[in-house]
Amino acid sequence: MPKSDTLAAIAAQTKQRASRKDRAPRAEKANPFEPTPEQREHAVYVEQDIVDVKAKGRVTIGKAYRKQPRFETIDGLGTEQLKALRFYRGAFDMSEMSETKCALDVRPRGAAGSHGAISAIEARSFGATTLRGIERQLGALVHTLRAVALMDLTFSEAAMERYGSREVDWIDVGKGKRKPRTVVKLMPKSGSHRQIIREEFFRGLPLLIAAVAPYQRGAS
Repeated sequence: MPKSDTLAAIAAQTKQRASRKDRAPRAEKANPFEPTPEQREHAVYVEQDIVDVKAKGRVTIGKAYRKQPRFETIDGLGTEQLKALRFYRGAFDMSEMSETKCALDVRPRGAAGSHGAISAIEARSFGATTLRGIERQLGALVHTLRAVALMDLTFSEAAMERYGSREVDWIDVGKGKRKPRTVVKLMPKSGSHRQIIREEFFRGLPLLIAAVAPYQRGAS
């Protein structure tokens, strides 16, 4: 092929590639308000309304992603079980409140300054006392309930923490034109270990319901 024809063919191929590149869909920019992929790996996030309470009632002023306890996604939980788990988790979150953060809250509706710090100390103390009162009623199952309901561990993660783990090769098929690749994941040493944790969790729920009942009646 003459040199001029060769150059013309190369130019045509280059133009064709550029045309295909221009037609290729652009990757969408990540939403800065959404949780990152890394955050989603460690927790469940849901988009919820931001509500402001005014004289005319509750007004929705926007939306935000909030961390949701993992137990909210467990299949087989009934209404009473979820209420008990939410109360238990609420007492824990209250016991973990940051006194410094509350004292530095200078928003118009925030409880700033020394009053905010005192309120935070009181709330934290009440949460810690409530948490201890609940967990005294859970016996040996407290460790399992704490891992799942408070630490947001899955049954598998709790099993690995207790019994150890093993490495398993998985085939990641990927998305689009990306070639499949082998990845190593950690799994419980035995499939029965996950089941043990799950059974302990459900056995502990009646104890938890009975333990939180007096506090729920007092709150109501």
